[in-house]
Amino acid sequence: MEHAKMLKKLMELGISEKEARIYSALLQKRELTAIEIQKTAHVPRTKVYEITHKMILSNMCIEKQIGGRKKYQAVEPKKFLKSLMKKNERELIEKRKLAGEIEKIASPEYARGMQKTDISKSVEIIRDQPSIHERYLNLLRNTKKELVGLVKPPYVHQYNELRLGEQDEIMFRKIKKGVKVRMLYEIPVKKIKWTYSYIKKCVERGEKARVIASVPAKINIFDQRYIVVALTNLKPGASPLTMFVIEHPPLARAGKILFDYLWAQAQNYHSLKSLIRKRDTKH
Repeated sequence: MEHAKMLKKLMELGISEKEARIYSALLQKRELTAIEIQKTAHVPRTKVYEITHKMILSNMCIEKQIGGRKKYQAVEPKKFLKSLMKKNERELIEKRKLAGEIEKIASPEYARGMQKTDISKSVEIIRDQPSIHERYLNLLRNTKKELVGLVKPPYVHQYNELRLGEQDEIMFRKIKKGVKVRMLYEIPVKKIKWTYSYIKKCVERGEKARVIASVPAKINIFDQRYIVVALTNLKPGASPLTMFVIEHPPLARAGKILFDYLWAQAQNYHSLKSLIRKRDTKH
């Protein structure tokens, strides 16, 4: 067990599996010939000399000539690891320097590219409810990793249970496939019992949910790539919502920061039960 644990830790440090097996074998046997390494560490004979040469350069082992036979011996772990850390530190300094040089070259290119980008081509504006519903379903179907949302009325599925059922079916299927879903619900003025029951059903299917007194807008963020904002229409007779679909990862990440900030202040959705009890008592 300890042997397997050490192999795993060595590989996490960037040592190859074959090097880790040879080093472990040398620690246990003190000195080994190439044939003995082949048998003990289960490394092909043709690879033994190549790998041990690399290990000598990395200060993992040394080569000794004993009675006409070439043998290999492990370097003390403390010395080998100290040498490895110094090498990693040197490489990190070089990579930081290289990253700085790349940034100097790439940043102006990025800035020039952004000047040519027409952001209006990344924005969709959808006004009628059936189209809003279909676009939302399409975004759900194409989500690979994560969906977070700020939820408040009015809803696209309002007075239409079929639409809600379609949304839930796709979302629950996505959760089953590993998509992480977190929803932050605004505590409603009306229909608290319905809201509590609905959230409970979603949580039982794998959604993570919290509630908060107020959210600034209806916002959904898909894979930190698309940010969807649904705004309430104030004109009488107009569709209840206008939906903006924006494909803009930096803006989506900014929206995610807002979501995480509000999420940290929110309450467990079970807090709705006390509000339901208070309202029932009054009535």
